Amino acid sequence: MIDFHNHVIPNVDDGPNEIKESLSMLQSAQDQGIKEVVQTIHFQHPKMFDKNVDYAYLKKIVDDLQLVLNKKNIDIRLHLAAEVFYLPNLTEISSNPLLTIGNGKYMLIEFEPNIYPQNYENELFKLQSKGITPIIAHPERYRFIQQDISILDKWIERDYVIQIDAGSIIGKLGKNANKISLEMIDSGYVHIIGSDAHNNKNRNFCLKDTYSFLNKNYSKNLEGFLKKNVERIILGEKIMPRFSFEKKSNSLFKKRFKFI
Repeated sequence: MIDFHNHVIPNVDDGPNEIKESLSMLQSAQDQGIKEVVQTIHFQHPKMFDKNVDYAYLKKIVDDLQLVLNKKNIDIRLHLAAEVFYLPNLTEISSNPLLTIGNGKYMLIEFEPNIYPQNYENELFKLQSKGITPIIAHPERYRFIQQDISILDKWIERDYVIQIDAGSIIGKLGKNANKISLEMIDSGYVHIIGSDAHNNKNRNFCLKDTYSFLNKNYSKNLEGFLKKNVERIILGEKIMPRFSFEKKSNSLFKKRFKFI
């Protein structure tokens, strides 16, 4: 199992402050069956003012943490990437190896949660023209999506990859995010999930509980779809954009939708 989107490297962003907490989080990840962790450091977010986001510097920290994991028999492979805060400069900075995933084929992008981004379509189109597919981080947490979920129709049509936070699905990130995340799943507005873990308390890895919830309420091909897409992203391959599943209702299966 792969966790896509988390903040587990010590003292680099708003994740853990020390390696002890990072190890606690990664031990929890291993206990859940997670084998690979795509660490996504915040980039050009206002909270990162005066933070060192130099690729070589961060690569050294990740490599050192990987050595500690190996010594402690925590069987997890770390990947270094970023969660890029949207500004109209994504094409200009896209050559930075920190900012893309899967041999430069994907970029994880977050928007300001309370403000609908202006003219973002042109910038993301330019990114796509360079062969980089935008992955939109946790739209269920954006107020403008909570107010108008139909925006996601346009995003799906434009071939953006949609990532939901696992914690939203099981109610760890508030009622609104929980409600919208389930509506997104029911409507086919999701390609991948990730924990968005930040600490070993209220924002830890939670993939096991989330997949358990999904398997209890949906047929298992949904889990397979989500897991396979993460694998494809890491390899730089094209994701599966459409899927079909059955939602369970009173112990019976009901066909909710089928995309061909």
